[in-house]
Amino acid sequence: MEPPRESDPALPSPEELLHRRRAVGIQLSHWRLLLCTGQLPYGLLMLAQLLDSPDGEPPQRLLGICRRGADGLALLPAEAGDVLLLCQEFLGDGPALPMLREVLRRPSPPTVLLSLGTPHRVAIRDALAVGVQGVISQRNVGRGVVLEALTHLAAGGVYLDSDCQAVLYADGPASAELTAREVEILALVAEGCTNRRIGERLQIAEVTARDHVQHILAKLQVVDRTAAAVTGLRLGYLPSGPG
Repeated sequence: MEPPRESDPALPSPEELLHRRRAVGIQLSHWRLLLCTGQLPYGLLMLAQLLDSPDGEPPQRLLGICRRGADGLALLPAEAGDVLLLCQEFLGDGPALPMLREVLRRPSPPTVLLSLGTPHRVAIRDALAVGVQGVISQRNVGRGVVLEALTHLAAGGVYLDSDCQAVLYADGPASAELTAREVEILALVAEGCTNRRIGERLQIAEVTARDHVQHILAKLQVVDRTAAAVTGLRLGYLPSGPG
């Protein structure tokens, strides 16, 4: 007879899941919630987990759920000091960073927890630079990182999950990574824009756009624009798909 198999230590027990759910509910009671997601099924799943408080817990206050940064700006109240903004890196109208930069400059900004599909240093550094307080890897949701993040954020701290910390402090030349500008241009390449069209969209010279594209191909170690888009998607520089 085979000995009984031990449970996978990476999988939480039902008791631990219940404890997490209660703890998350307590932490969330400090905030009003606003969820901005470019992937609606993922966003609704996360929201259902966050708002499913056990009986007896105070109900969470939901301001709304949206897919576009512009809608997030419209839903966010002027006094947002008690708002927790849960946001994905890519939204329906592009990267979330411009919207986050704007809301975090306000006199009464929200607390922001940003979810990255595939963490990379450019995204993490840019998020921290504009004042994002928490950054987590999307794949770690459901593994306790949301509770850890909420605990740090409620205390006024900054939180990076283990994946983000490993990427941010990894050895290796940062020069091999795409800059924020190159990420922006890569997104236009993935749309099928020519160098001329990229120049028009970004108000730069066509030759400058061409040089940026060549630098992107070299950094990603690919030979053409299609391969750059595929590799950029794999590395997390581009959104993973429609919501």
